[in-house]
Amino acid sequence: MLNDGWWLGDHYDRWQPSGCMAHDYNAQQISSCLNHSRVLYVGDSIMREQFTSMGSFLPGAEEVGESMHDDRQFLSSKYGMTVELWWDPYINETRTAKMLSNTDPDNRPSLLVIGSGPWYMKNLHPDEYFDAWKARIDAVFDAVESPAATVADAVLLSPVEVPQFNLLNKERGDTITLDKIERMNDYLQSRVETLNPQVPFAVPFAWNAIGASTINMTLDGLHFLPGVTKVQAQLALNFRCNEGLPKHFPFDTTCCNSYPAETWYQIAILLFFMIWLPIGFFVLSADMPFLRRFYPSSLSIVTSLFVFGLGVTYMYLGDRTHLFSKEFKFFDRFTFGWLMLATVVAGVVSLRKYDKVDSDQGFLNRAQTDEWKGWMQIIILVYHFTGASGTPGIYNAMRVLVAAYLFQTGYGHFFFFYKKADFGFERVMNVMVRLNLLTLVLEYLMDTNYLSYYFTPLVTFWFGVIWLTMFVGHSHNKSHVWFILLKIAVAGAVTGVFIHVPGVLETTFDILRVLINVHWDPIEWRFRLALDAWIVYVGMIFALGTIKFSEHKWHEKQTWYGPVKKAAVVGSVIGLGWYFYFELSMPTKAAYTAWHPYMSWIPIVAFIILRNATLGLRNTTSGFYEFIGKCSLETFIGQFHMWLAADTKGLLVLLPNPAWAQGLGWWCNLALSSALFVFVCYYLSKTTGEITKWIITSAQQQQQDQQMKDEHRVPLLPITNNSASSTTVEEEWDQVEQRQQQEKPSWWRKAASDLRVKATIFLLTLAVLNHFC
Repeated sequence: MLNDGWWLGDHYDRWQPSGCMAHDYNAQQISSCLNHSRVLYVGDSIMREQFTSMGSFLPGAEEVGESMHDDRQFLSSKYGMTVELWWDPYINETRTAKMLSNTDPDNRPSLLVIGSGPWYMKNLHPDEYFDAWKARIDAVFDAVESPAATVADAVLLSPVEVPQFNLLNKERGDTITLDKIERMNDYLQSRVETLNPQVPFAVPFAWNAIGASTINMTLDGLHFLPGVTKVQAQLALNFRCNEGLPKHFPFDTTCCNSYPAETWYQIAILLFFMIWLPIGFFVLSADMPFLRRFYPSSLSIVTSLFVFGLGVTYMYLGDRTHLFSKEFKFFDRFTFGWLMLATVVAGVVSLRKYDKVDSDQGFLNRAQTDEWKGWMQIIILVYHFTGASGTPGIYNAMRVLVAAYLFQTGYGHFFFFYKKADFGFERVMNVMVRLNLLTLVLEYLMDTNYLSYYFTPLVTFWFGVIWLTMFVGHSHNKSHVWFILLKIAVAGAVTGVFIHVPGVLETTFDILRVLINVHWDPIEWRFRLALDAWIVYVGMIFALGTIKFSEHKWHEKQTWYGPVKKAAVVGSVIGLGWYFYFELSMPTKAAYTAWHPYMSWIPIVAFIILRNATLGLRNTTSGFYEFIGKCSLETFIGQFHMWLAADTKGLLVLLPNPAWAQGLGWWCNLALSSALFVFVCYYLSKTTGEITKWIITSAQQQQQDQQMKDEHRVPLLPITNNSASSTTVEEEWDQVEQRQQQEKPSWWRKAASDLRVKATIFLLTLAVLNHFC
């Protein structure tokens, strides 16, 4: 953080420390960190500029002292803070020397920032300036290296500033030269390399990079404007305070800050995936009947669990250790535009058409919905990666994409329940496990909050609403359309009360807090639910209309179907155009979100109509988008910790040197991290499906599957021509039966494999576990 970095944006919007993410401290945080103490600046006018910026962080602080070459103070009674400047350009006054030899811990500053150099260069002979400056600098080094060092809680020694020489006046330009500055800073560097400080100490050479890499941020070449000095002051606070920040989710500050020690449950999860499962490969391949009972009977399931574990362990290493660097997001329209263009190109070049002549893949067919999920997911990923959430026009459109996912949730599950009428516990658990497996593992492994992965809770909640709506009176679902519509209306009213009526959500979360010790934010969750409070019901109604359309074969009634179809296409084009005009005209995100729940269906329905307007469009899909769509759940959740970083607040840097992650290096890191991200998500999706099937499948079914595999292993002829070692078919069957008898699960294992028992044990375990986490 203190050695290198670069500016993000052409207008010096944010300083990016090399390899980490800094924190922006406010007055309350400064006061809390410094224990209502004081910050002391000692030095010349360069220190004075930083002192002024530090004082500006305390709103309402009283400034004492107005002379430029005199002591000054900022006094804040509200925050109990004092920011002082001792005017001592040679850092050789008696009080400075006394302060450096201070042995009174009750009278030391919480943060000491000291610096000198320009006055030595300007006012002393070229043969004398360095030795005189070095003597005073050595006094600072001696003070922090002393075994009884109590000079300050933390000390920063400013490097000699590199000015913008073309703006210096003649006197300064003749005396403050680059060779002198380099000689002095080289000495600082050499001393730092061999120093053994007894208090937190650093020379922040990055301060020079902050100023030197700017244009028009100084009037005289020597004193930089607040846009520079405030960043320098914030880095000083990061050095002093970051380690004391709360060590809990979200971990959005990584500079000068260590992650908390692993909890017992994090260690248990890592040991399970990285130690216990690898041992399982050996156990299943060897004759160890006792140990085999502690592992799944199928080697493929152990493999799936292990591969799944590798994926989540990679996320843990990426976002809960300093193995990889992190950097800030920064929105740039050029970058966002190029990534959008690349997304379109990738989709177009992978277009493919269904081959069979005169065959219709159908309205909203599986390939099309996978494609739809895919391109939406890519856009959402780009939106998150580039930090585009601060741009209302883009944010508003992203809200429609999330709504479209929920529309598909309503459409797809309604279609299944209406057509299949399968409301069984196995179906429900299959969906629930598939949706939540990765999120639940990450919640404990990353020590986060379930609701922070907001998409999973959203689709889980709405799946439950859809199931309950369709289950109630399900024997009459196909009898009367009005009955279905009535149930949807009632469900909408109930969820509307749950979401919007004050106190209902709060009471629910209070009950959950007592029962299972979860601390969820009702305000945040109400916002998430209310944004898309009605789109799921639109999806259900649309599915009902699609089913009735097909049942009555309305598409065969050419006398009126043709004109209606054309009108729908024209109306869709107008609807899409109007929507984008409307959302782009909204002045703020808040202004748009007030309208979003009631109008998000317009662009979604318009897109569906246009996408299915012709046979060729229905039969043509993009392979690239389909591929991403099939693992869209994993990419949505996985991005939190292995493409993004700092719990979505930053970006993960995989380049070995974090300083490379700028300019062209930023694009190289994007390519590397994206390839690994998609690779991991693909296998997470694949293994999650296999694990879900294993969890849902009963013990009896697993035994039957294993028996079928064993039967296929029995050869019809002897396996060798050597009569001394040949084995008959009967002997093979005896071995199979013996192995099946050895591996036959006990009664308690059969009970534990029953799906209802599994679910009950799991929920009770979570409830108990949460009280110890």
